[in-house]
This record gives sequence, C-alpha cells and structure tokens, in this order.
Amino acid sequence: MSQFLRNPDVVLREEDEDGALLFNPDTNQVRVLNATAVFLWHLCDGSKGVPDMVAALKTQFEGVPEKEAEDHVKSFMDDMTANGFIGVAEEEKK
Repeated sequence: MSQFLRNPDVVLREEDEDGALLFNPDTNQVRVLNATAVFLWHLCDGSKGVPDMVAALKTQFEGVPEKEAEDHVKSFMDDMTANGFIGVAEEEKK
C-alpha cells in the first residue's frame, strides 16, 4: 500500500480554522486548502495510506458517506502527488 509523506520544502500557512495555503517553492505553485484538505495534509506523515485517511476523515467529520470520503481523499492525494506537494513511499515488504 502506498503511504503519503509531505514534501519538507512545502510551506503551510494556516489562515484560520477554515483553511490554509500551501506553497511549493520547487514548482512555485500555491494551493488553497479547505478544512478537510488541511486535515488530510496533516495526516501525510509517511505512515498512512488512502484507507487510513478515509477512516480518519470519517471519524473527524461525522456523517460523511464512505464513497464521498474515499473519492475526496483519492482526488486530493492525486493532485498533491502530481504537483509535488506530497510524495509517495511504498510500504516495505515484510
């Protein structure tokens, strides 16, 4: 399972409890994040994959349907990895 890790060069600036800005100096890109995306960003510590993030999202934001949570997590991770904000680490085989 792929696990996600924040790019250490990316700067997070939390504007308020409703959102934040990400700046990637490598690509000179900026992303505006809503509260859900900020929550997911903080989960990208190299130890969690999509299933872990979906479960955490459903716990944090009660009442979110499973399919909606999964779609949101996958969409966010695809965008963040495609644009260098987050890296993917393959889990070591045991």
